[in-house]
Amino acid sequence: MQNTEHEILLWLPSPLGDAILCTPALRAVRRRFASAKISFLADAVVRDALSPCPFNDAWLSPAGKNPVAIAGRLRKHRFTHAILLKNSFGSALAVFLARIPERIGYARQGRYPFLTERLYPPKLPGGRFKPGSMVDYYLAIASRLGADTTDRTLELAVEPGHDRTLAGTLPEVLETPGPLVILVPGGAFGRSKCWPSERFSRTADWLIDNYKATVVISVAPNALERKIAAQISASSTHVLISLADKPLDLGELKSLFARADLVITNDTGPRHIAIALRRKVVTLFGPNDPAWTDTGYQNEIQIVGNVPCAPCARPRCRRPDHICMRSITVEMVCRAAAELLENDRTKAVIKVGRELVETSESFFVDPDHQAALRESGLTSLDSVFSFNAGRDLTKSNLARFRDRVQFDAGTPPTTFFLKRYDRPPFRLQVKSWLAHGRRKSCASFEVEAAAELAATGINTPKVICRGRQWGRLFERRSFLITERIPDAESLEMRLPDCFDGPPTVAKLRARREFISHLAAFVRRFHDTGFRHRDLYLCHIFHSPTGQFCLIDLARAFRPRLRQKRFAIKDIAQLHYSAPATDFSRTDRLRFYIGYAGRTKLTQDDKRFIRRVTARAATMARRDAKHGRTAPFQR
Repeated sequence: MQNTEHEILLWLPSPLGDAILCTPALRAVRRRFASAKISFLADAVVRDALSPCPFNDAWLSPAGKNPVAIAGRLRKHRFTHAILLKNSFGSALAVFLARIPERIGYARQGRYPFLTERLYPPKLPGGRFKPGSMVDYYLAIASRLGADTTDRTLELAVEPGHDRTLAGTLPEVLETPGPLVILVPGGAFGRSKCWPSERFSRTADWLIDNYKATVVISVAPNALERKIAAQISASSTHVLISLADKPLDLGELKSLFARADLVITNDTGPRHIAIALRRKVVTLFGPNDPAWTDTGYQNEIQIVGNVPCAPCARPRCRRPDHICMRSITVEMVCRAAAELLENDRTKAVIKVGRELVETSESFFVDPDHQAALRESGLTSLDSVFSFNAGRDLTKSNLARFRDRVQFDAGTPPTTFFLKRYDRPPFRLQVKSWLAHGRRKSCASFEVEAAAELAATGINTPKVICRGRQWGRLFERRSFLITERIPDAESLEMRLPDCFDGPPTVAKLRARREFISHLAAFVRRFHDTGFRHRDLYLCHIFHSPTGQFCLIDLARAFRPRLRQKRFAIKDIAQLHYSAPATDFSRTDRLRFYIGYAGRTKLTQDDKRFIRRVTARAATMARRDAKHGRTAPFQR
């Protein structure tokens, strides 16, 4: 394609964020075809976002979604080339019907017959699109046209007139005692991208208390985002400026963002406005893979809620606790904000959970412990299943396909626990898949449960290595290695000192407080939607600092049905394993009150307790048949 005598139609993507991400490609095409007439086809929002724009000569509006009608309008022009940055089937059909001679774009969504020059997005072996930056995705089209695509910088300009109108609408942002900080708590994609409102409030308060910041809440003019803004303002102890009360048009919004010292945002369109205007940005990622919108921008810190179920790319979270966004703490965001405000950025990406690295096939290890495991010869799946050092913790009643080993490694020595599953029965695997609603290895279910619970604030053992091997359909073997919980023992082995010796006023007070904290811990665990199915005292660890930790999560799952039944089973197991010598009837009643979260039990609570005690009694009768006495009856 030569520069002369060409009239080029460039059809822009419609989401605001994608339109900004394609600005490097727009710049490259403009430089490549400096003397050609270039017209941009885009909706009004994209036009307002990109204007004033030095990369085109004219703007066109699609005026509807009917490809035939759009083609009729395009035929009135003398376009020689159509460059499709929009991925829809309709856009390819419209330029084909408009008889534009040269048509370039990605051959996806059935568009192949309508294009004369085709590109193909990279795919993974399973057929899904390979995650990659949309900046490079659009630049690939410009590169196919012979343009120089080395400059990946996003670019937007602000109309001077909008500075003047902004001054009239928001005069308080012109001169501020501290930094101007913009919060972007919404997202057109869906609620799954949204960080909790109360955490935005606490972050705003911290910025005002520590930096005398002026905080603006930027939301779209719709009912849902106005509600989010109202929640943030109501929860804050300071006065915040809300654009729900003082709405701006897109030009004025760009002018506001151009003045900001910091923008804290969900992964949504205004994030790209901030980057294109060279602002400092903290972006919070949950359900979407950051790889899709990577820009390489130096003044951005990304905080990624990399929990096991993310990235799911779903507009609505299917889980009850939305752990990907909730795993991002206020402390993380405030720390990142401080680094940017003080020009001391240490990391470009902060991930909630530490990722394990694949060092050999299906062998994933925490880099901090890789050397210690290597010294013990644990470097591959085969080496794990041939490992015979350490202390065998396998119980006599444990199924033959499972075993447990305790071993020390590293300098100074660290204690680890290895759990192996070798050729688990097919029936057990299918049963587990049905319970969890997905096909995973036995070890993977435990690894994921530990990670998801940790992300919601429930302490679990740290997984430092994992692996699995599949046959054609079923699991052959899998394993996980966890690090010993520091300074903690199971409640079966040791209760706090307040349970020892003659009772005193101080001990009774400490005992009541311990039982209250234990009840709150179990209630928080059940509030995540999980049930343990082995919730005995031996599986709850307690540290001298008062922290609880839940272990042995092999059977933990989120039941879709009969949640209350499984909650009763968990509490019955706790009731059963709490020795009568240590826990009185009053102690047990205090636990139930704490678990219910009420000061007085309701009739439903009493029925719940009766079902718990009945279940524990059934377990005790089973023990009696084998000549054993249940702990709660001793």
